[in-house]
Amino acid sequence: MESDFDVVTTFHQEGYDKYGERMVETFNEFWPKEVHLTCYYEDMEEPLHQYGNVSWRQFEEEVGERYDAFSKIAAPWEEKVLGPEGEDPRSHRQGPVTPGSRYLFEATRFSHKYYTVDDFRQKSDSRYIVWCDADVVATKKIPLEFLQSIVKEGKLWSRINRPNVYPECGFMIWDTQNEWYDRYFQLMKWMYDDGALFQLEEWHDSYVWWAAERYVEKEAGKSVSVNLGDGSSKHPFVTGILGQYLDHLKGKRKDTGYSPERIV
Repeated sequence: MESDFDVVTTFHQEGYDKYGERMVETFNEFWPKEVHLTCYYEDMEEPLHQYGNVSWRQFEEEVGERYDAFSKIAAPWEEKVLGPEGEDPRSHRQGPVTPGSRYLFEATRFSHKYYTVDDFRQKSDSRYIVWCDADVVATKKIPLEFLQSIVKEGKLWSRINRPNVYPECGFMIWDTQNEWYDRYFQLMKWMYDDGALFQLEEWHDSYVWWAAERYVEKEAGKSVSVNLGDGSSKHPFVTGILGQYLDHLKGKRKDTGYSPERIV
């Protein structure tokens, strides 16, 4: 039996060892059996563990050419902002800069998510394409009805809103049948393959996904998203409705193995 939901993630060897293997194991244990997970693995051998609802694709074979081309476009921009020795980006960039850490300008590092999603969505026959970070673990059985409850007819995508800033993009769902779906990914391709994202204030993936949403909403004249957060700005992934079934082990939570903010 197949569902309308198809899930994708990506990781390299270090990520797989630290959290990705646990993500795959808990997916197999707790996600609906009719939902499939595809893992794009990079710089590692295909994992030996095999599951009926999990498949593996080598990142380099599937999207390596596009990723390498983007890396070359990004290199001079990133060096100008980040500095060759990793200095504070605010000491290198001209014009307005959002205060914060290096990750705000690490376009190449965070482009893995876009290139994985863009490749996967073109090879999937499912209506709903689900991105799930590799450091997201399931904690109990997820009913298929829950997934159906977090999408909405007429909305392009479901994601975790944070007030007055870009969304938390550890979990996202796109409706391939939405009227704005093709336009959204046309914009994403322009921003990555053509390097247009370097005209944005920030270059990490969450900001770029959000920028494409804002472009589309301006054209559509309406909201195109479903908010999966609860209004919190700190860790809305786990304090919102997703926290009933999933835990996102961001940052130091990878070491503790759980999110203390999550109350279920």
